[in-house]
Amino acid sequence: MVTEYLEALRITLQKAKYEYPRVLAIRVDPIIPSDISDIMTVEDHKGLIKKFIASLNAIIDHDWERRRKSDWLPNNTLRYVWCREVGTNGKPHYHFLLILNRDVYFTIGKACSPNENLCSRISRAWYSALGVVWNPQEPWVHVPQNPVYWIERGDAESFQQAFYRASYLCKANTKQYGIGLRAFGSSRY
Repeated sequence: MVTEYLEALRITLQKAKYEYPRVLAIRVDPIIPSDISDIMTVEDHKGLIKKFIASLNAIIDHDWERRRKSDWLPNNTLRYVWCREVGTNGKPHYHFLLILNRDVYFTIGKACSPNENLCSRISRAWYSALGVVWNPQEPWVHVPQNPVYWIERGDAESFQQAFYRASYLCKANTKQYGIGLRAFGSSRY
């Protein structure tokens, strides 16, 4: 494990816990299809995370504004931790922990659902980052088993479980350094 990454993860989770009494933390792994990955350059990868987060923030903000018009809705700040790894196939891939106010988003929802949900919003943002028109029937977001963690303010166990699960993003193995790309990052709120 990389100590600096673990510290960034801890701080990011703590900031969310201090701001909201109930926090939703979700592990997701966006997918880059081979036909896109094969032609991506280092420069394409440099801007990918920034585009994804900007798009996801815009989508979440739009949803929040729409829902707020019909009823009171608490604030919601998207926080995140991400890593870029290189698999045995030599291609980079990404892992994310997305952190939201659980009073606004309770769960991720199902991929390919006819109803708009957090999973479809994440998928739409990933497509946008890749510069491709969104196809809701191919979400390009892998949701691993047990992806959702609910952190309660004052409940150390819920924090520890989420931290432990997300610490996977902080491992040194499979990270690639020295090519001008960051291997790890987090929100700066």
